[in-house]
Amino acid sequence: MRYRIALIVITLSALLGAIACPAGADETTDTREPVQRTDTEKAFVLEQMRLFLASIVEVEEGLGSGDLDLVAREAAARGRKANAALARPPTLAAKESDAWKAMIGSVRSGFDQIAEQATARAPAAKINKALADTMRNCVACHQTYRISAEAR
Repeated sequence: MRYRIALIVITLSALLGAIACPAGADETTDTREPVQRTDTEKAFVLEQMRLFLASIVEVEEGLGSGDLDLVAREAAARGRKANAALARPPTLAAKESDAWKAMIGSVRSGFDQIAEQATARAPAAKINKALADTMRNCVACHQTYRISAEAR
């Protein structure tokens, strides 16, 4: 189980590193859609991604050890319900495309589903499937977008 967690963290860290590359990197080979963000907006988005990763690790840890309370707590912390009133940079929402919002919304809804399943004591395999489905949204977003510095 620990190897699986390590593989997930390494894979997602690589994806996070790719999206956070400096603008001077070889952008001619990167076909992802650039999304321009201010430094504050970029810091917020990247912090949310790091929180997703940290919770994924804890969800996997909980599944591996049978601690469904940990799974429920960590998943709920990243879900829509717990983040409905999340303080976001005020300029961010206007820059998010409908597709971007849909992907992030799907990730947060997925975490809510995981929390509900863990609270209901669903089998670990079912919860792990919900986590995999949620992470597909993470991967799709990283394959589609890259954050670039907003022109000043």
